[in-house]
Amino acid sequence: MDLINQTVIHKAFGEGKVINIEKDYITILFTQGEKKFLYPSVFKQFMTMKDAACASFVKSELEQKEKQAAEQKRLLALKQDEISALALKMESHTAIKGKSFPRANIAFKCNYCDGGKSANQVGFNGVCSDAVIRNNIEVEKRTWCNDETCACLQYHNGEIDRATLDSQCGEGGFVCYESQMLRDWRALAGVVRSGDRKDEPMKLQQVQSNSLCVLTTRDPGSTEAERYIFALFLVDETYEGDKREEGYVTTRSKYKIKLSPSEAHKMLFWNYHANDNRSDIAVWSSGLHRYLDDTEAVQILHDVVDIKAGTAETRLASDFLSYFISINGIDIDTIPAKNGALLRASQRC
Repeated sequence: MDLINQTVIHKAFGEGKVINIEKDYITILFTQGEKKFLYPSVFKQFMTMKDAACASFVKSELEQKEKQAAEQKRLLALKQDEISALALKMESHTAIKGKSFPRANIAFKCNYCDGGKSANQVGFNGVCSDAVIRNNIEVEKRTWCNDETCACLQYHNGEIDRATLDSQCGEGGFVCYESQMLRDWRALAGVVRSGDRKDEPMKLQQVQSNSLCVLTTRDPGSTEAERYIFALFLVDETYEGDKREEGYVTTRSKYKIKLSPSEAHKMLFWNYHANDNRSDIAVWSSGLHRYLDDTEAVQILHDVVDIKAGTAETRLASDFLSYFISINGIDIDTIPAKNGALLRASQRC
């Protein structure tokens, strides 16, 4: 049934008109302006159709969705042993130095690395090409890339050859965090590069087992607004860090997904995240990581499910989302539409 132009009644906004339905969202025009809601979930408690036939149709849509949700819960219940094991692991990490921190998800700012780039992944599994090494050193002036102990700088300066550089990124080797990120599925907090705390390890205090880790980057010559997500994984091991070692997150879980270059460029990070100050501006500023709430995490996972539809990872993406909301006790019906800095900026205009 076509619901476009049909009248709805919302408990808070009053009467409005349906102007668009796309995927799992419905857009309503109220006197206060356009509002976007999850469809058909919003009709469960907060909104009704004025027309009886339309109301009956929406009710059937809701019933179908609830049947699908019940089936997902049934399948997830079969994984209870795995859930229990992960829950025990989570408990072991919640108490750190006598303090308890609320669980948060995490996003990392990664220097662009095209090592191992293919049709299936952006890179981040090997040493960068000569062009990217030159860009990171001369143009972007990346801190680690310009460190005198960095093998890429030594190669750039003619102190070692390419074969020697590549050999340093072999199994168990190290050139930089990014070159091994999708080899080891491990992200580190980094060290302070300037100021009074220069060279001190950074800590991760809110990430726990079952947190979502999101890896982001931007292409050479692009702006911060074009930062995109190239991979994500479910954290099952985390170390806060101390005065000698930096914090890290990693995974052995099957719940890890890397995006192809074409897929990744559709997943703009600032569609999901906004700063507390000047929330309509996409700016990362200092630090290699920032924390995300469960709303942002579910929005990201939901869009990955859409992007992976029809691919070999369709089932994995769907299971990842279902498992994440189940293990963390999230009611997906309460998750609003994404409203990151880029979307807020477009609304302002």
